Amino acid sequence: MKKTFLLSVIAASMMLFGCKSKDKDKGSVDSTVSVTSSTSVTPAPAESSTSPANEPKSYTVVFAPDSALLGKSKEASIKLISGTATELADPDGKAQGMELTFKISLTNKNKIGGNNIGVSPSEFRLVLDNNTSISQTNGSYVSAEPESTKESENITYRLPAGSKPKTLNLFNDETRASVSVSLK
Repeated sequence: MKKTFLLSVIAASMMLFGCKSKDKDKGSVDSTVSVTSSTSVTPAPAESSTSPANEPKSYTVVFAPDSALLGKSKEASIKLISGTATELADPDGKAQGMELTFKISLTNKNKIGGNNIGVSPSEFRLVLDNNTSISQTNGSYVSAEPESTKESENITYRLPAGSKPKTLNLFNDETRASVSVSLK
């Protein structure tokens, strides 16, 4: 009886280990196919449910009014082109603030033969909902020749965590214009 039990245990273990080695040699293609098919079916819902959790929250930046006249003779017309605002977070998910990006279009209303107009976004100030003013993080000087229009590169503001934009103050040639900022 002990011999029969011992032989059956040995035979079962040989079949178990024997089958596994045959599956690895022959069935690697089959196991890959079954894993691939189960992987392609399972992740589709998993990706759609995890992607939004990992995506940063984005908003559209809207200005009202979207244009302003600046300069002592109202020679500079600035049109604010809607942009985006993206919430920033560290790898642990803790809020790090918001990055607001937009462009401007500068139109020089001087007659041909007149002076060029230049606007520096570094002089603009973004007023936050807690009444603090911040300056741009990124953006370059824009210049337009008489009776022409020039579009800027992206102008970027980095807002502290927990704050929202309220007003954008534009300055040029000792003049000022305020534009309301909202996120949608």
